[in-house]
Amino acid sequence: MPAADAARISARLRRFRPSLTLRLKTLANERRAKGLPLFDFGLGETKGELAPRIRDAAKNAYDEGRTMYEDPAGLGELRDAVVRWLGVESQYGRECVVVTTGAKQGLLNLFLAICDPGDTILMEAAPWVSYQPLALAAGATPRAVVASGGEESRFKVSAVDLEREIDGNERVKVFVLNSPVNPTSQVYDAREFAALLEVCVRRHVYLLLDRLYWRIVYDGKSYPEPEITPATREWLIQVDGLSKNFRRTGGMRIGWSVGPEDVSEAMINLQSHYTSGPAVPSQCGALAAISGIYETELRDELEANRNRIYAVRDRLAPVRVWDSEGTFYSFWDVRACFGGRTPVGKVLASSVDVAEYLLDHAGVVTAPGSAFLQEGYLRLSFAMAPGEIDAGLDAAVAAFSELRRTA
Repeated sequence: MPAADAARISARLRRFRPSLTLRLKTLANERRAKGLPLFDFGLGETKGELAPRIRDAAKNAYDEGRTMYEDPAGLGELRDAVVRWLGVESQYGRECVVVTTGAKQGLLNLFLAICDPGDTILMEAAPWVSYQPLALAAGATPRAVVASGGEESRFKVSAVDLEREIDGNERVKVFVLNSPVNPTSQVYDAREFAALLEVCVRRHVYLLLDRLYWRIVYDGKSYPEPEITPATREWLIQVDGLSKNFRRTGGMRIGWSVGPEDVSEAMINLQSHYTSGPAVPSQCGALAAISGIYETELRDELEANRNRIYAVRDRLAPVRVWDSEGTFYSFWDVRACFGGRTPVGKVLASSVDVAEYLLDHAGVVTAPGSAFLQEGYLRLSFAMAPGEIDAGLDAAVAAFSELRRTA
């Protein structure tokens, strides 16, 4: 085996840690293999059966031998379908669309296309776990914007917050906004988004809108679409994909971006060298998925799951459960658990401690808020069977009830 010499690995990648959300799936699988109780609220992954039209389109592509190289930007018919799917066909053509191997690759493509080493990438106050590593991979400096409204604003970044950060850093190149938000499940309304976009246009900073959960919005509301004008078109980039709005599609690894022609061209040039484009059968499945009328059955099922959590909020004391406006996550404030003593005598002092206690004591898998730069919280995915949700919530209620306050 090679000697354990840090210089063998680049300084950039020595700062990486494994994806927490994918690690949660590994922990769940390990516990399941041992036959231990398991209630998997960890990884955000849609369940159920793959839609026949998606399965058949991908299968037919294999049967027809569609396994050769294609345009590195993605299939032309899929790129055309993307602008229709997003309702922006009057503002963008296929030359503005890049199909990627999942939305993650789209994000990295964009960071590499628009950032030079040392540039700053701003992101939300509670950013998704992969934004920072992807920024570092691009040689940029990630920085979370402090939300001045704090918990009262559900960590939403305001236009004032964003402008303050831009004023304090002359090398800000892009602000990454995820809405609906993973992990907090909040949705930026049209007014909030327009104010942020106005700041970015005026300050010549790209606004990268990660809208991966945009079909999963609750309480009869629809997604607040950004206004595309000649001015906003030059500074707005949208990233989306297949994995969250359709069942069982995460492993197909198809995402896409829509943005200005020059940025898209740079991404295509890059992609032509390091992936040559996503797998063609997966692209054919994606084309089938986003063509035609979108069925809301998945969203309706997830909203019912969310309401199951709402129904037990009072029983989860001292935990405070936030409202979930979109996505399929529930965000829990567990700070009141700190200082509690577990049945085996351990005193809880962090969100990692609480997550480990729920896993070890009750088999409940959660994601600690520290992974999203917000200590004192847990994120739970409710994209699961209703019976498993109910049993898992009962297990969590019992575990919290067994905590004892220290003297």
